[in-house]
Amino acid sequence: PAPANLHVRSRAQPGNPQFVGNVPSLPAALVMASSMAVSTVAACVAAAAPRGQAGKQLSSARGGGLSAGGSKAARNKRRARALSRAARVTAVVAATGPEGRPSPYQFEKDMEPLEQQQSALGGARVAAYAVVVASTMALGAGVGGRVGGTAVKVVLTAGLGVAGAAACATADKKRVSAAPKALWNGMKGRDPLTITKADVDAIGSKFGMGDMSKQCPEAVTELYDAYLMTLIPMGDDPVQGWEPEALRSFRAQLGLEDSDAANAHIEVGRRLFRRRIELDDKDADLESRREFQKLVFISTRTFGEKQAKFLLPWNRIFRVSDAQVTLALKDSASNLIKTHLEGTGAIASLDAAALTQAKSYQAEIHLSDVDAAEIVRAMTQEVVSTKVEAASVLASARTVNSDFSAANAILREVLAYNTALRAIGEALPGLGPQTLHGGAFGDKTAECTQLFKNFIASGTETGEFTPTLKEECAGLKVLFGMGNKEAEQIVLDTTTRVYREQLRDAVKSGALDTAESPAKVLQSICEKLQFPPDIAAGVNAGNYRTKMSTLMEKKSLTDEDVDALARVRRLLCIPKSEVDACTVDICGAVYASSVRYALGVGVEAFVPELRDRCKRAKDAVRLTDDMALTILSAEVKKAFMIYIKDARVKPDKRDQSKELRKMVYFNTAVVTPMVRDVTRAAAEDAAKELAELMKEAQAAAKKEEEEEAAAAAAAAAAAAAEAAAAKAAEAGAAGEGEAALAEKPEGEAAAAATAAEKTEGDVDVVVGEVVGEKKAEAEEEEKPKEPEVVVEETPKYQKEINVSADLEVDQRTGMYQDYLMFCIQGDTITGPMGIEMEAERDQSEFVRLTQLGDILGLTPMEVGMVHKGLADKAYRAQAEQILGDGRGLTKERAEKLREVQASLSLPEADAQRIIKGITSQKTAKDMQAQVAMGTLTIADVRRMKEEGVEIEIVLSPDKRMALFRKNAESRLTDGSGSSDLSALSETLVSDLGLDPVKAKSELLKIANDKKRSTMVMAVSELRQKQVSAIVRSCKNLVACHGVAPESKLAWGVQEELGDIYSVFAMEGATDEEKAKLQEALGLDDATTAGLREIVGAGKFQLKQDVADEAIF
Repeated sequence: PAPANLHVRSRAQPGNPQFVGNVPSLPAALVMASSMAVSTVAACVAAAAPRGQAGKQLSSARGGGLSAGGSKAARNKRRARALSRAARVTAVVAATGPEGRPSPYQFEKDMEPLEQQQSALGGARVAAYAVVVASTMALGAGVGGRVGGTAVKVVLTAGLGVAGAAACATADKKRVSAAPKALWNGMKGRDPLTITKADVDAIGSKFGMGDMSKQCPEAVTELYDAYLMTLIPMGDDPVQGWEPEALRSFRAQLGLEDSDAANAHIEVGRRLFRRRIELDDKDADLESRREFQKLVFISTRTFGEKQAKFLLPWNRIFRVSDAQVTLALKDSASNLIKTHLEGTGAIASLDAAALTQAKSYQAEIHLSDVDAAEIVRAMTQEVVSTKVEAASVLASARTVNSDFSAANAILREVLAYNTALRAIGEALPGLGPQTLHGGAFGDKTAECTQLFKNFIASGTETGEFTPTLKEECAGLKVLFGMGNKEAEQIVLDTTTRVYREQLRDAVKSGALDTAESPAKVLQSICEKLQFPPDIAAGVNAGNYRTKMSTLMEKKSLTDEDVDALARVRRLLCIPKSEVDACTVDICGAVYASSVRYALGVGVEAFVPELRDRCKRAKDAVRLTDDMALTILSAEVKKAFMIYIKDARVKPDKRDQSKELRKMVYFNTAVVTPMVRDVTRAAAEDAAKELAELMKEAQAAAKKEEEEEAAAAAAAAAAAAAEAAAAKAAEAGAAGEGEAALAEKPEGEAAAAATAAEKTEGDVDVVVGEVVGEKKAEAEEEEKPKEPEVVVEETPKYQKEINVSADLEVDQRTGMYQDYLMFCIQGDTITGPMGIEMEAERDQSEFVRLTQLGDILGLTPMEVGMVHKGLADKAYRAQAEQILGDGRGLTKERAEKLREVQASLSLPEADAQRIIKGITSQKTAKDMQAQVAMGTLTIADVRRMKEEGVEIEIVLSPDKRMALFRKNAESRLTDGSGSSDLSALSETLVSDLGLDPVKAKSELLKIANDKKRSTMVMAVSELRQKQVSAIVRSCKNLVACHGVAPESKLAWGVQEELGDIYSVFAMEGATDEEKAKLQEALGLDDATTAGLREIVGAGKFQLKQDVADEAIF
């Protein structure tokens, strides 16, 4: 009801009558009416709503219906639909889901009074507005009727009506902000996924809104923002995968546009970015970065990759690069695929369906094959590492009997797992055989090695290395990341141990003794174990060596021991070389001990008993002469090296030679007898064999001589028969025959007569007689002689042992040379008062020198080189002394040098070489002096070169080039013309030993320089009328042009060039010289022909003469 009395105070100025008594003016009445209308609207709105209706509606919204008057059945139906959608979201990741998460709406938003009234009115809002307007109008009519006339009544009615309408409009605006708050308060404590589009529309229709997301997008976006903030995992918590689908579902229920929802994502990003700046903490900064990365992933998955690039400009707003965005997407997607694979167990079980599902999920979250492969490889390696670690724990467990079957079974599972990975490698990126490298078990090499050893040991317990075991070992080698050499060594060690066990069992059981061929048994064992035969041979040799060491503990071998060793050798198929090596190493140690003792006593204390002791030791251990000689050689070389070492530490050459002489004495007195003890049998056998060979050779020679004698006798008989036939044919000439017989001596005539009387039938008798005579002569001349056996004189010292393999050739020849000088110079004797005197040279030292050469192992050529070098040094010293005064080689000096040469047995060529070198050195010194004074000429160089001086060594290249330049300049300016230029370009270069290319380049440079200067000089001389000088310059110009014809001269005054040519022609130059000068001056043929005609006519006159005549 309206107040009974209205008292309105006005601030009207005087003279402005707004009020008449207690009656207010019309404007004041309108204001008052408006105030009354607002109060009346509020009262009417409060009166229009039933008591308690607003509280009931809010309670209903909080309960879950979110729409006034919703029944329980409707609420259950809507809840079932929400749970169904939540189940679909949960299917994205099986492990986790949105259920059980706290609601983002944990508080109520306070409403203003008008907002509360709008929420309370609901659908009666319009009727309430009509009541308010009608009430205000009625109020205006009532007040106007009481305070004024009809005009006032109309005005108040209209004014209060307008005020009421304005008040209703103002109250109606509050529904835009009241509706989202009502929705927020209705969702308090509830899961946002349980809300439906119908629920949201019901709230909107309650406030008269058809679509809340379009009429109040900012307020609805705030609801989406709150839910988005709760979905971003905090800290290290990973993204679960269902978040994008949940956001899309919630956005769809709210009816929110993508652009408005994108603004919420950007705002959340700004909020995280501001937190990094405000907190200024490293941990908080890192946490905010991680949350921002998760926001980027969730946002991209929510809107889709293409739409997110347009709606979410991360690069522009937050100044992040594309690489950072890609990294954010990769990290979250990698965590999702890892979570998915762990949940389904696809990696551990390698189930085809699970792998196919994982492949689809990978495509769904847009994870690249490279990134997925990295995750898959890490997970498969983890599976492998876990199993291997379990096998290691089982293998390292302490038990009574070491049983590695359980650990080996796990390793076989790992191998089978790797095989399966290889088979299905294309099902998912990254699937493939794995190794432990880089994993948790990768650095435990000792455990891996032990597992590998145990696996091989268990697999070869039966004495067989099967192909399956070999394949498994290869797989384990790759799995453990072992190198080829390491794995092969472990396999070899294990199979070696098994081979030893198999060999021991075969020997103990008698299988080798009863076998027809022990080699076949050993080969069978090796083939089963795939054991290398050479390693098996080494094992067998080691067993033989062990047996011999056991038998040699008593320092000798009996016949039974020898038989036992022969049996072991036969069973183990030990070759003779290995038997000999074992005998030398083991049995020879006893003999070597006796030899060391005998060699260590020295020359003076060496007695025959020591030799007998060594021979007894040799026989006791059954050493052959060759073995004994090998052992003796090693010990003697050590003794020789001791002498040589003592000689090297001596400061004086004579003392060194004396130590070497002690070694020679030691070789003669001690070493030689011991060597003969072990080589005598061989020498006797060699002598016998040589005697037999000599007998056989003499018998063969005798037989050959008899055959040759028989052939000669037959030839003589044939010749005699021919002679007899010829004489018988001549017998018809009696007179001639008798005269012939009268002229011959008596004996020969009788023989000839007898021969003439014989007929052809007596030829055989004659042949027989001749053969008999030849045989008699042969028997008389060559009586049987005893075969002569040539026996070389045995040297008084041994030559079998030397130190050629222990010292370099230079060291051995140096010691030999020092001792040779010692033999030549002789020894010194220290007399009274410390005076040293030269002793008379002992010629026997040269005998010891020869023995020293044999001990040092020098060949005859090496010895000869030492002697020759020493002779060269001696001859050079004598020659330098004779020729040192620099007066040259005279006849008397040459004769004296020949005597020195003959005494030293120096070849003529070497002597001449030494003399030439000495003289060339003197000449080289003279040349250096001439170079320093600048008086060296090419003639001196040629003379010294003929004397044997090596110019290339004596003179440096720069000095030789300077000398060449000097001679070239002299030759091109001496006025000799172009004759014999080859001596400059070839002979001079050869004499100085210069590089032809460099010399030619330098010569061209000199010729070009001189050519220009000579031209200028010729013109100058022309102008001075110096005819002879002009001719000289012309010849120099021709010489320079002959060396450098390519360079051209240019002169501005052609008449002067013509005058130069005319002067040269006038002075009797040859046609060849004229042609060359023409070419050098660049004149054509017509010009030169005219000039020659003028000169020939005697009409040529120098222009200078004419000018001079004019002057004077």
